[in-house]
Amino acid sequence: MDKRRPSASPACSLDEAPDAYRGYLTPAEIAAELDRLLPRIRDDRLHAALKAIRDGLDKPAP
Repeated sequence: MDKRRPSASPACSLDEAPDAYRGYLTPAEIAAELDRLLPRIRDDRLHAALKAIRDGLDKPAP
């Protein structure tokens, strides 16, 4: 009686799931949050760094 039974649950495929499924924000959601926050940031360096990130979200991925 050495028959193997298939497992009760399928193998985990979470690494293949989209980032949004795992709870991460999509680029569009990140852009929307930065659009909301940027007008309130008074630190010039931080504003410039976040603006560069925000502007990079609009560019298509290579």
